[in-house]
Amino acid sequence: MTAKSLKHKQQKHNIRVSGSGRSYRRKSSTGKLKLVCITVLILVAALVLRSIFFYIMDANSDSDEEYPVKGIDVSVFQKEIDWQGIEDEGYSFAFIKATEGSSHVDGNFEFNWKEANKTSMRIGAYHFLSFDTPGKTQADNFIKTVDKKWGMLPPAVDVEFYGEYIKQHPENEKVYEVLDVVLDELEEHYGRKPIIYTNLYIYNAYISGRYDDYNIWISDPEIKAELPDGREWTFCQHTFRGTSENVADGGKYVDINVFNGNSHELRKYKGK
Repeated sequence: MTAKSLKHKQQKHNIRVSGSGRSYRRKSSTGKLKLVCITVLILVAALVLRSIFFYIMDANSDSDEEYPVKGIDVSVFQKEIDWQGIEDEGYSFAFIKATEGSSHVDGNFEFNWKEANKTSMRIGAYHFLSFDTPGKTQADNFIKTVDKKWGMLPPAVDVEFYGEYIKQHPENEKVYEVLDVVLDELEEHYGRKPIIYTNLYIYNAYISGRYDDYNIWISDPEIKAELPDGREWTFCQHTFRGTSENVADGGKYVDINVFNGNSHELRKYKGK
């Protein structure tokens, strides 16, 4: 066999070997792709089944009441709380006072935040707005105090009169100067628009028409279906005089709230 023939034969052999390698790699890649697709489908199916399961369980847990999903809001005033007992009573969510103004931290916040988050309730924290200190320092106080937790409710800002402002209400611009900054800073940090808590008078005078992009937590003992401007509320605080053996052994009143939806909707609720 000549050198030329030998070289030609070797080239044909190399082509066959090379082609075989490409075929093997194609089969290997195809097998891996199929495995990934199957894994993804299994995960998607598991998530869908989990969602259906919770939807059925939540639907079955709701009563025939108009607003069956109940919660509480608390501060140091309520003293010690048995959070597992609160959940066992049927409460599904809670708002816990964290801060007030630019420097005050609620004395029981650390305990309440830790213990409440051991339950399966939806838990959120709220800030009591001051009209006398800058919005930026108030937001910093809240952010420094309330760590981010998976599944937490959006932060809430409590807008109500206090002290001298009960008789002499603040000018609208004075409120907006502080509240706008607090809302923006909290949204940027927590990734959700805060909830605004207030009463009907303040809602009409300061909130309606300016903060329409924010969910409202309204204080209203009558639990009206709509806010005065026709908007829907998200949470409603309907009494300051609830009682529970799990709140200060029954020795302190506690605020009772309802959610405007069913248990499944509360579970999925993330705010705006």
